[in-house]
Amino acid sequence: MNRSRTFKMPSDQRGAALIISLIVLLVLTLIGVAGMNTSVMQERMAVNSQNSNRAFQAAESTVSALTNQLYANDLSLLRESMQNSSGESSKVTVSNLDSGNGITGSYQARFLGEIIITSGSSMDANESSSQLKGYRYELIGEAAMANTGAEARVFKGIEYY
Repeated sequence: MNRSRTFKMPSDQRGAALIISLIVLLVLTLIGVAGMNTSVMQERMAVNSQNSNRAFQAAESTVSALTNQLYANDLSLLRESMQNSSGESSKVTVSNLDSGNGITGSYQARFLGEIIITSGSSMDANESSSQLKGYRYELIGEAAMANTGAEARVFKGIEYY
């Protein structure tokens, strides 16, 4: 038995499937574009976080450079800060930071005042001394990364006897 079937298309269809498929394609395109915008924003936030971290580490390095200078008995910045009426020393630029990435930094010292050690403290070998003076300083390190807006400022307090 040889039967052939013929399919007859309904004559009242006017392209509804095409319109629906175009709408679905448009919705998928909008979802894809929104996803790309979100990933670009997350990438920018990650880069900003890294730049901020680099600036902070550079500021820490500048304070460390000043601390190393003090450990080497170079107290010139501390003396300068005591003698200035503002209580601040001049800023010293640090040149061995990551200059390839545009990071610059500086440090300075700020004199905060004298302190007197209370009686009963055994910090002075001279027993005839009734007062022992100490000096408080604030070490300030700053760093900035060019063309990014990333900056950091670090403070470290010390007492010198």
